[in-house]
Amino acid sequence: MAFGVSVRGLVYTALAVAAITSVDAVEFSKEADASTAATVSAAGGSAAADATPATAASGASAAADAAPAAAKSSAKSSTSSAAADDTASSAAATPIKAGEKLNKGWLNPIVVKGNKFFDSVTGLEFRMKGMAYYPRPNDGEFANVANYDWASDDHENVWKADLAVMQDLGVNTIRLYSVDPTRSHDKFMCACAEAGIYVLIGMAAPCENCAIPDEKPPKCYPDELFSRMQMVYNAFAVYDNTLGFSVGNENNLLRKYVEGGTQTMPCVKALLRDTRNYAASCSGSVREVPIGLDLADILPREQWMEYFDCAADDNEFSRAEWIGFNPYVECDPLKHTEYSQSTGLQTLMKAYEEVGFSRPLMFGEFGCNLGENTVDGYENQRTFYDARWMNEEKEMTDQIVGGNVFEFVTEIPNTVAKKLTKEADEGRYGVGYYSPLTCDHDKVPCVFTPYPEYENLKKAYTTTKAATLKMDDYKITRTKIASCPSNITADLQPMPKVETLKCTVAQPVCSGTKSNNFKKSAGGEVKLGESKPASNEGVSLPGGGAGADGKTSAGGDDAASIAVAASAVLLSAIATVMLA
Repeated sequence: MAFGVSVRGLVYTALAVAAITSVDAVEFSKEADASTAATVSAAGGSAAADATPATAASGASAAADAAPAAAKSSAKSSTSSAAADDTASSAAATPIKAGEKLNKGWLNPIVVKGNKFFDSVTGLEFRMKGMAYYPRPNDGEFANVANYDWASDDHENVWKADLAVMQDLGVNTIRLYSVDPTRSHDKFMCACAEAGIYVLIGMAAPCENCAIPDEKPPKCYPDELFSRMQMVYNAFAVYDNTLGFSVGNENNLLRKYVEGGTQTMPCVKALLRDTRNYAASCSGSVREVPIGLDLADILPREQWMEYFDCAADDNEFSRAEWIGFNPYVECDPLKHTEYSQSTGLQTLMKAYEEVGFSRPLMFGEFGCNLGENTVDGYENQRTFYDARWMNEEKEMTDQIVGGNVFEFVTEIPNTVAKKLTKEADEGRYGVGYYSPLTCDHDKVPCVFTPYPEYENLKKAYTTTKAATLKMDDYKITRTKIASCPSNITADLQPMPKVETLKCTVAQPVCSGTKSNNFKKSAGGEVKLGESKPASNEGVSLPGGGAGADGKTSAGGDDAASIAVAASAVLLSAIATVMLA
């Protein structure tokens, strides 16, 4: 989904020494109209203020035939959640309690082999059962703020209860759209690991020069953006349960000067190249976490996959290690009860198969909410058959690795009605909502209350058959590297000349176990600015080795877990409040 910049909210300014300046973001409007959707679509953000979907999804596929739908329209202003409809306060209001820990300490790192994810230790295929997460409160100063970092350690009172809910749902992946790399996330990432949850990290943000702007090359790649990528990578690559990094969200909706979504693609590809190069240069200090991007599901799909698979100047780093599409195609909850009836999903899978993308492909977001299905007075309740099909139906498991339901909790500013209601609302995507209406995550705690569709998703995720494919038994068949489409240039601008952040050596501790604790061997890193020959062979494991044995015994220097490397100490984080 696309996002436009809002004039309200909280803006964080983080100043780093060594000439690295990063402004981290907290404010992001999720879906302005097609023209405004520009600057921030790269920054991602499931959390958006002042937005109203007009169709199934912005740039997403249509319900039956998987054709692209029109971009979602924007609401003119946010209203107080105090105006919410009382009819929404009675849906099974019993809070869900935390279960026992599924795991003690860190999870095994996930690695890429071919177009699959695998557990680097057990060798079993990893299938995503994900959730887009932005816990926007109903009231208070953050009610109209999008993409504030609620996952930091100082917000344990917010995410701890929500993780218990997601554990109950059977979620094994959380998608975060924007983070503040100057704040610690040790507690959150440890809690996720012990709940059996991996995390996808959005690297961009809505602040100035923190995301791909709606400009032509070279202006669409500001130098400061590369500095931010380094900071975010250092802050989260140290966690063994970081599944991947996304350099941008739905940049193919940016079209201020060029129709069709291709305008900023060369900047995105250059940013991807430089971020991957930086990660490789740090491989002696921290594992290389897969880096990719999320795209709006707009036609022609093949050009997006081909462009981010092709190797500019035969440089492997210019290729995405995974791609997420955001399709909203399964919109008939009553008639589509079998995969064979879902023409939209079948059309998608056929399109993916024809391209044969050689890396993991996922649904960055999914969950069309337009189908007529009333349960206990709540309209448009999703059945989530697709949440199970994506990990069981061979046509789907051959093409994608799973996906992320959009989204955890309904964000009132994103609804058409600007209030909670039982009636159909194209902006209501949560599988539940927060109560009471006055909750602000501060003086008044927010309690998750499920919609009837919650049980449908829980059934889909908790009854999905476990994957049985082993990495050693999986043979890579997609060895072809795509050629760059002729309508998008692969002549990329050079890497920005900015101060390089020293690679982190942090080893966060969770239940007595260290993360980033592989045997580190110096000398195997690629220097910043160097290229690497493009290849689809092999699998990269922590420490640069290959095989199924991803976690070796000790290694690395002990260090207090920090958001960025100690050598580039962050001087301060200045919070400036801009009230509406």
